Amino acid sequence: MTQRRARDVLSLLLGLGLAGSAYADLTLNAAVSETNTAPYAIFSESGTLTAGLAKDLLDRLAVRLDARLNYLNLPRGRVTDWLLDGRADIGCFLNPDWVRVPGLAWTPVLFHTQQLIIRRKGSARVYTAVDLRRKRIGTTRGFVYPELSLSFSTGQAVRDDAASLESNLQRLKQGRVDLVMSVDLSYGYLQKSAPDPELEADPLWAEPVAVYCGLNPAKPQLVLAIQQQFELMKKAGELEPMLAKWGRYQPEL
Repeated sequence: MTQRRARDVLSLLLGLGLAGSAYADLTLNAAVSETNTAPYAIFSESGTLTAGLAKDLLDRLAVRLDARLNYLNLPRGRVTDWLLDGRADIGCFLNPDWVRVPGLAWTPVLFHTQQLIIRRKGSARVYTAVDLRRKRIGTTRGFVYPELSLSFSTGQAVRDDAASLESNLQRLKQGRVDLVMSVDLSYGYLQKSAPDPELEADPLWAEPVAVYCGLNPAKPQLVLAIQQQFELMKKAGELEPMLAKWGRYQPEL
């Protein structure tokens, strides 16, 4: 950390009452779910977070706050509960529209992600919700798809959950599902590491989705410190290189 940045952080923390011995002992409890598809989170076989965008973001935040990090590997469905009851301080790659229970605090928007519909090469392109009729769609367990909720609830399309994007893509190639939901960063990472010419992707008709981190609302001083640091990271241009490092899929329009 540069001297100037250290002074900025110290001034912020002094103003928030977070500096001093109490702050020096801060451990930031970060919820990172294994169900976050790579490259959002990459875990070892033993369940340890070893790489990915979550680690890049949170490691950098911890340096800026001069805090220790404690990573909590949680099922995605439990992240919100742990944030609300104080067992976790931060959980990333969320959006207020995906959280059914109100009350979380939020970071600024970190980036936007384009949702994709993956299909077998040569199959009909998907342009609107009408094209989903009578289709079985591979989705990821624990994820929310607001744009498809009406199609699922009315039975026009069938939601078929799997544990991972890789599992869904395998089922797609086997003909067990007709389409698979993904996002540009996840699908781009897979295509970059292991290109699959048998698959094609269409952008969902909705606008790109804003991505945030949810925060424990019971710690307002820490919330403000985290929000400020993410703003500084954005202004310093630190987020885009993290995203570019992992690759993004650019669908044909």
